[in-house]
Amino acid sequence: MTDIHSHILYDIDDGPDDIGESVKMCETAAEYGIDKIFATPHLSSPDRLDIFLKKRSNRLKLLRDEIALRGIELQLFPGAEVFVNDDIFFAKGLERATLNNSRYLLVEFDFNSLGTNRLISYIEEIFNMGCVPVVAHPERYKYLQSDYGIVNYLADMDVLFQINAASLASLGSREEFELAYQMVLNNVASFIATDAHSHRGRSNDLLRLVRYFPPDIRRESLDYMLYESPQAVIDNRPMPRIVRRRIVRKNRKGWT
Repeated sequence: MTDIHSHILYDIDDGPDDIGESVKMCETAAEYGIDKIFATPHLSSPDRLDIFLKKRSNRLKLLRDEIALRGIELQLFPGAEVFVNDDIFFAKGLERATLNNSRYLLVEFDFNSLGTNRLISYIEEIFNMGCVPVVAHPERYKYLQSDYGIVNYLADMDVLFQINAASLASLGSREEFELAYQMVLNNVASFIATDAHSHRGRSNDLLRLVRYFPPDIRRESLDYMLYESPQAVIDNRPMPRIVRRRIVRKNRKGWT
């Protein structure tokens, strides 16, 4: 399996503090079925891009060397989780922060409050850069939880979405689970990832989490999100074709 979103690099964001912790995350990944990981540390501001890329390159090389010495069979690819706000309109060179230097850019937004028009303008700007936005953990955004129509609209724009495995395993709120479940069930999501930050609390024990997914999630869908779509990113190819269906938010009474 491929984990397209992981904070596995040490001393660069809110992930592990040292290389020993990073190695433990790599060991956990290999133990639980992951053989390819995108290292996606937070990039909080485009102004820090050059500093970020230099530090990421250094940490990635050191970690690759360390796991090779230990015989851990795991491929590591470069990436970033880019926080998008109004700075996006003045950003230069963000294509250098894409996943494995592809067309695909992993992005996140403000979690609690962001107007629909502003969100769409951010997305359009990313497309104008020649990148394809991959929205990290959409199920965690309050404004998407309350309005599935925004998700449908973004999907119609060919925006891609990455669901956190923990959300689909019911480790978050009910609202998180319900949106994640509807997106995966209806093929609106293109990826499932761990968004792991450590080998303990926010771990990358992906195979264990998959066992807690709803039983009606089809194996074909999991293969699409964990193997086929990530491989398209690695190869910088268009996403594999899949039939998407529009998602509909349940009435809260139906959740009880």
